[in-house]
Amino acid sequence: MLEPITGKRTGREDGEQQQDAMDFEDNSDSSANKRIKTEITEAKETPVSADAQLFHELGLPIPGQLTQTYTHFSVHKGTDSSEGYVLGVDEAGRGPVLGPMVYAACYCKDSYYQELSSLGFADSKQLSEQQRTRLFKRLQHEPQINDHAGWAVRSISPHDISVSMLRRAKYNLNALAHDATILLLTQVIRVQRIHVTRVFVDTVGPPASYQRKLEQLFPGIQFTVAKKADSLYPIVSAASVCAKVIRDAHLEHWVFAEPGVQKSVSRAFGSGYPGDPSTIKWLKSSVDPVFGYPDIIRFSWSTCVKLLDDLAVPVAWPDDDDDEATSAKSGKKASSTKHRSTFANSSGPTIRGLFATATSDANRQRSKFFSRRRPILLNTTL
Repeated sequence: MLEPITGKRTGREDGEQQQDAMDFEDNSDSSANKRIKTEITEAKETPVSADAQLFHELGLPIPGQLTQTYTHFSVHKGTDSSEGYVLGVDEAGRGPVLGPMVYAACYCKDSYYQELSSLGFADSKQLSEQQRTRLFKRLQHEPQINDHAGWAVRSISPHDISVSMLRRAKYNLNALAHDATILLLTQVIRVQRIHVTRVFVDTVGPPASYQRKLEQLFPGIQFTVAKKADSLYPIVSAASVCAKVIRDAHLEHWVFAEPGVQKSVSRAFGSGYPGDPSTIKWLKSSVDPVFGYPDIIRFSWSTCVKLLDDLAVPVAWPDDDDDEATSAKSGKKASSTKHRSTFANSSGPTIRGLFATATSDANRQRSKFFSRRRPILLNTTL
């Protein structure tokens, strides 16, 4: 059972609070953190190219190659333990077949919420790219705003989306979205030490059950989970703008991780949605008959699966064939284990706990492919 996460501050000294933050970070997957920190460091040390210019203009230490999921926080100078904060959560890129899914949280002092609402934030889909970028830069750079407000994003790489949804214990998109929201809230409250009192969330799934889940995890905080929250609550609109600007920047300046692909594959992706003719055109023209697509693609999407079936060479996996034959003989369907949100089973709000699989290592079995087939050593000379 997950320990409830309180939004109320304690009266302890700053040094103890900083140590708590360090302890919280120490519970995370150190190898993943090292990879992300290395990518960010390298991005800072690399000379600014035209492709990376937007990230530097926005003041974001974001790596060029989005091979790993990362979380980034703005610099917020106005933390005040005596005043509550209102926070909104929204995402960009849930439906597209390519690129990251970006979750964003925007928060401001309760006393500043009315003024933030007057800045022009609206559902990001109703704003032009220029309007979104201008609002994001104001939120990021203007002292009269960021003294009272801040933001955080979690950008989930397409590779991690594919791996999560294609593994045997399914980690579906709703669970992935819920966990991204909970992780952002946890870090804003515990690491950033923001005294959050009210939260507005654009729902994923049924609003009522999602709201109950969040209220159980964060007692003492008032939650409102609603459909179309980005058009109803300005703080969610601000989060929507943050998420959309960062996702669009990643796509516009995408750096392929695969050798040789950067020059041979176009970046005219379109919007990334399966219904966009430009996206479908890019998918059809960019597929490799053997290797498929680069890592910008979410391989679990049915659009991608169908195109690979139609345009790429067929691939047979003997282990899957054996499993299907065994199931057919026994008259049973192959079992499909869906992954529930890890917060239902985690022992505490640690980063490691947030992304631990629901299936224990003891229950995992080695694939029959490795036990039934001996490796063949090819003795070749060049």
